Amino acid sequence: MLSILTNNLVAQGYAEFRTDTTRLKRYDGNLPESISQQIWFINGQEMRYGSKMVKIKPNPNKLDTILYKGYRKKEFDTIICNISEAKNYKFYYNECCGAFNIQDESTKRFIQGKIIYQLKSLDNKTYLGTLGEAGIIVNGKNTDTLNVSCRSAMSPNIYNISFKHIEICKDGLNCSEGTCLQEKENDDPNWRFGYKTISKKLDILYMPLKSEPAIISYDPKTDKIKIE
Repeated sequence: MLSILTNNLVAQGYAEFRTDTTRLKRYDGNLPESISQQIWFINGQEMRYGSKMVKIKPNPNKLDTILYKGYRKKEFDTIICNISEAKNYKFYYNECCGAFNIQDESTKRFIQGKIIYQLKSLDNKTYLGTLGEAGIIVNGKNTDTLNVSCRSAMSPNIYNISFKHIEICKDGLNCSEGTCLQEKENDDPNWRFGYKTISKKLDILYMPLKSEPAIISYDPKTDKIKIE
C-alpha cells in the first residue's frame, strides 16, 4: 500500500527549472545584455535569468523541446531533452563561452552526456555517432557507451549529437572532417580520426537530464532513428 502511494506521489510531481543568480550578484541587479538577453522556452514556458521557475510535468515516453536564444542571436536553437523525472534543475551562466550549463540539484553536479549508439539491422556501410567533440564507429557488435572524454572542461554540457553514414579517410587523403574517436570505452581515443560525410541521419542539440546514457538506434532498412 505504501509503495503504491509513493509511486503515485512521484508520478504527480513536477520537474522544476530555475536559473542561478548567486554568481551574478556582482552586477547588483543590472545584468549585462550578454546575460539578460538569454532566453529559454521550455515546452512553451518562458524563462530568463532571475525570472520565476518553470514547472513541467515529467513524461518518460516523449521527447521535450527547449528553444534557446543566446546573446546577439537572431534565431532560437532547438534543444532536445527528455523530462522524465520530478527533479530540480538549475541553469548556470557559462563565463567561458557565454552559453549555459545545467545542474541536477539533487547531486549538485553538472550532468555529463552519455550515449549508446545501436544498429537495428546490418549493412555494409560505415556509421559514426558523435557526442560533442567525440565520436564512435557504430556497428552491430558495438554496445560501448560514448562519453565526453575528449571535451574541454569549460565547454557547456549541451551537446551537438549526430549520426552519419561516413567514408573513413585513408592515408590522410580527402579528410574534410575529423573527430576524437573513441575506439574502446576505456582506451585512449584517436584524436586524429578523419572522415567524409556521405549522409546525415541525425543532427541535433541534446541536453542530458540524467546520468544514464541515452540510447539512439538506427535501422538501415527503414532509414529511421529512435531516441530513448
